[in-house]
Amino acid sequence: MRENILALDIGTQSIRAAVVKADGLILGIGQVKHEVDSPRTNWAQQQPDSWWLNTCKAVRQVLAETGVGSDSIAAVACCGQMHGPVGIDEAGDVTTPWVQLWCDKRCGEQCESVRQNHDEPELARIAGSSVNPAWTALKVRWIRENDGDAYDKTRWFLVPKDFINFRLTGVAAADPSEASGSFLWDCQKDEYSPVLAEAVGVDLERFAPAKASHTVIGQVTTQAAEQTGLTSGTPVVAGGGDFPVSMLGFGVVSKGTIADVTGTSALLASHSKKPLIHPGIQNLRHVVEGWIPFTLLDCGGLSMKWCRDLVTSLRGDEISYDGLIDIANEAPEGSDGLLFYPYMLGERRRENTAGKGGFFGITLNHTGPHFVRSVMEGVALGMGRDVGLFESLGLEIGEVFCVGGGARNKLWSQIKADVIQRPLQLACEPEAGLKGAALLGAAGVALIDDLAAEALSRRIVDETIRPRSDKSDAYQKALREYMRVYDHMLGFWQAE
Repeated sequence: MRENILALDIGTQSIRAAVVKADGLILGIGQVKHEVDSPRTNWAQQQPDSWWLNTCKAVRQVLAETGVGSDSIAAVACCGQMHGPVGIDEAGDVTTPWVQLWCDKRCGEQCESVRQNHDEPELARIAGSSVNPAWTALKVRWIRENDGDAYDKTRWFLVPKDFINFRLTGVAAADPSEASGSFLWDCQKDEYSPVLAEAVGVDLERFAPAKASHTVIGQVTTQAAEQTGLTSGTPVVAGGGDFPVSMLGFGVVSKGTIADVTGTSALLASHSKKPLIHPGIQNLRHVVEGWIPFTLLDCGGLSMKWCRDLVTSLRGDEISYDGLIDIANEAPEGSDGLLFYPYMLGERRRENTAGKGGFFGITLNHTGPHFVRSVMEGVALGMGRDVGLFESLGLEIGEVFCVGGGARNKLWSQIKADVIQRPLQLACEPEAGLKGAALLGAAGVALIDDLAAEALSRRIVDETIRPRSDKSDAYQKALREYMRVYDHMLGFWQAE
């Protein structure tokens, strides 16, 4: 009986394959790590053919380790790092041996050209987001202008998970979550936009048709079966970008739910019927109905790592994160007016892409614990600012769901709860991407009926952190000052 799903995650640091039962239980995970190549400043690239080889290894590994027969796999569902355009020609061969990753910013010149020659607010109204180097179509324009031969040979530009699906099935297909991250998707009509394609300067027919994320797009071919160990004819669904699929795995699928995902970065995301159009907010189509408005702080959790490394270098011996929390607890709420500006890697907002970090309001009375605590508070105040922005645009915020490594830092979570004055539901769910992909696969072959309802039913809350009302005044004062600094610093740093 086919009762298992093979979930794939084409990540930036590794390829992972999991066998997941229809009820969500993960039986095992195979993983093959890989590296990011960065030959120049702001470049980040990988080789797509290595993704396929590593996918085959990971699939064979998990099938062997779990002892699960390939004939028990009901469907294959893939998620992956977003926005990286893999070119393939009519024969299915790769035309772009090195692929720009989501974090690659080499297409900055192309972005600026679009801004200078078009009405960017009008483009953002159509696309749901402002022009950004992350978006797939801007990266494709860079290929057209810098490697015209590869562009001319390319039949399809496929993002990583769509490339793997193509290798599995021979079918070129996208899904709305990735299509919405191309800057070619009309968020009002929910389809590709010729207007956006003309503005960006790319050929729309080179982008694969988008199918619903749980739709079966094809079956595992005989050749792919020989390479992976899967059974030929196994259905493959369209899948989705790793971020929207993780939101499904977290259970962020309904109105009023907001997710704080603090890992290396800090991402604040919600569910909305329509995009929230604002320069400081980006929007992606969800893998279920609706949209995901989100903000992204590249140095969320990375701010804490930087702080730990700094304290370690001063002490001469390595300090743990628990030790860092002990130090932060020596300073009062609000750090006696000391503010940390956490944009050490800038942000996606146009005016602040070249931003740098900083401490504001330093006085002779500030000591080491103030600086440590202000780092935690700076990220939390950034979250508070974004929650306020969401609300100002009409988004109803009910429950706040915290996931990622940052959810394990109880002091940090308490600070966040005190800043936004809402309970935080903590869940240390490490496999939301794989579980979300498995949900898509199960829905695609009718092992589950209601995708969103099933995602909600599987959501687990480990602990709830409640806000302390007596800390509200101190943090509201800090938030007002943080927002004043933020607004003042927009545009201060210019790209070199």
